Amino acid sequence: MRGLRLMIFIPSLLILTNLQETSSHGDHPLSRIAIHEATFALTPLAHVKASPSILGLTTGQNSEWVTIEYSTPSPSVDDWIGVFSPANFSASTCPSENPRVYPPLLCSAPIKFQYASYSSPQYKDTGKGSLKLQIINQRSDFSFALFTGGFLNPKLVAVSNKVVFSNPNAPAYPRLAQGKKWDEMTVTWTSGYGISEAEPFVEWGPKGGDPIRSPAGTLTFERSSMCGAPARTVGWRDPGYIHTSFLKELWPNTVYVVLACWRLFNCTYVWSKEYQFKAPPYPGQDSVQRVVIFGDMGMVPVNIMIFSLALSTLPSNSFRT
Repeated sequence: MRGLRLMIFIPSLLILTNLQETSSHGDHPLSRIAIHEATFALTPLAHVKASPSILGLTTGQNSEWVTIEYSTPSPSVDDWIGVFSPANFSASTCPSENPRVYPPLLCSAPIKFQYASYSSPQYKDTGKGSLKLQIINQRSDFSFALFTGGFLNPKLVAVSNKVVFSNPNAPAYPRLAQGKKWDEMTVTWTSGYGISEAEPFVEWGPKGGDPIRSPAGTLTFERSSMCGAPARTVGWRDPGYIHTSFLKELWPNTVYVVLACWRLFNCTYVWSKEYQFKAPPYPGQDSVQRVVIFGDMGMVPVNIMIFSLALSTLPSNSFRT
């Protein structure tokens, strides 16, 4: 019997390995950029401008469209625009990993990129172009940079003004998950508020009923938690703070309202948008069950950035998650 189990296991392992190989679609587009090899080619004749400079003025707005205008006296077909957050991505923000090794000139990889000629076909002749792209609140400011030299030999030509959300620390991206019991749910969200600045909690209750307040825990991790470069250098991105609260003793099939909240130490409150969910049915109840499987809990807008470069290599159902 033991030998039979081994014979069954080995073919299964081979099948899983083959599936993994056939489902792979190459490296992530951002990994093509050798940002650690970047050099400076700054010129006062080139410029990049981003507008508007203040985003998310509508209450609870965590994404916004930004227009980027740029020009250079020496355009080329492989010029590209990179989006950086925080806005300062110079070597001054990069701790030295090894005193014998010079740190990179740029200490942050772009979170998005696009060819400068993507929406401006005349760019290679006129040196002028523009892009319109969606920005997600990353709990920090943004800047936009024009590079020449392609992805393998990037040269920084110009950097834009800073762009920032009106409240970069605002609560964002709540996620629900089933708790340990059938009548429990967990609510997880991210923000820029640490426990030294505010006390997180959720206000929740049945729709139309009296609200309840439950405390939330706060976790994060630091650059020093990473093993080494590039995770500590060009690959580092501050994750902000991750908050989790537990909603217990839910009534089956009941619609609940949830708000993520903070009580700041100056006695003011910060509130998220209102969200709703329906509690699970009682165990054994005759009801329709649907399962949604997520392969990645990241937050990415499906717009012209990155996806135009990667879409052609992916199967038609790749974004059906």
